[in-house]
Amino acid sequence: MKTKIGIILLAFLLFNCQPESDNEQNVSFMAFNIYQEGTKVDDGFTHIKNVLLNVKPDVVGFTEVRNYSGDWTSKMQKALEENGVKYYRGYAGGDTSILSKYPIKNSNLTGKNSISKFKLEVNEKDIYVAVAHLDYTKYACYLPRGYYGGTPNWGEITNNKGELTPVKSVDSILSYNLSSKRDEQLKDFVSNLKDSEKPLILLGDFNEPSHLDWQEETKNLYDHNGLVVNWQNSLFLKDKGFVDVYREKYPNALKNPGFTWPSEMSKDVSTSWTPKADERDRIDFVYYLGEDISVENIAVVGSKNYFVRNKKSSENVENDVFLASDLSWPSDHKAVFATLIFKN
Repeated sequence: MKTKIGIILLAFLLFNCQPESDNEQNVSFMAFNIYQEGTKVDDGFTHIKNVLLNVKPDVVGFTEVRNYSGDWTSKMQKALEENGVKYYRGYAGGDTSILSKYPIKNSNLTGKNSISKFKLEVNEKDIYVAVAHLDYTKYACYLPRGYYGGTPNWGEITNNKGELTPVKSVDSILSYNLSSKRDEQLKDFVSNLKDSEKPLILLGDFNEPSHLDWQEETKNLYDHNGLVVNWQNSLFLKDKGFVDVYREKYPNALKNPGFTWPSEMSKDVSTSWTPKADERDRIDFVYYLGEDISVENIAVVGSKNYFVRNKKSSENVENDVFLASDLSWPSDHKAVFATLIFKN
């Protein structure tokens, strides 16, 4: 009788005192700029597919989806399913899209049409995912490197001797940065968020560095030319409660730079836009907004090589974690992969 009572008591305790992990859900996310749908390299569509099959993200947000010959995202969904991996497809417009292993309940275009937002159902809970591709013009982080930031001029800033002349006025750099549409796009996105739209994951290509990467410890590296620059849009997101997942996991920008630009591709061409400078930066991000979220891991996806002064280099990235680094790579950006833990 005592044995039977003991077994019943044990079963009761096991059912009613579940370990904390039963109240947690791990979900992996990937931000992937696919560089004009992979068309810049031979068989780029297959390279993108192979990367996804290797990395296995639960949710992947694509940027530079152009739909040149029909619905690109549906084609990738079908190709992955033919390889035994099922995803749901989401597309709200613009040049961003999503594949998710979890059902997509709805979607809309926001951020002045630069950010797609999706509502996912994850084990009967809602998670929101937004995929951003922000304005690439007025790329202000080129100014301290001695280059104009585009349009119409992406060329060198030179003196009368033809020498590169970096802009060293932080006020001028930040003023130029605000002449882009990036700040308006993010402000529009945030202003239209509802309190109920949490937890929220914001990922994609932001075309702007983080203030966390341009502080004292890096001011004399990567052609920052002695400058500390508090880039406005990463500060704006921080002030609104968004957490930069890479810097949450790896707060030391000197030890773990986490560069995503400019990446080596599987084609023997340079992807650099500043061939006389070191333009390496982290411009692709995963952010989260909400309570009871923690970072399990995060990694850079792609080749370990970048272009520095127009030559391939893997200098200073030995402490970063890379995934799929031995696969053919279809983009001028690295991707970013993160696994987050959602509690309760």
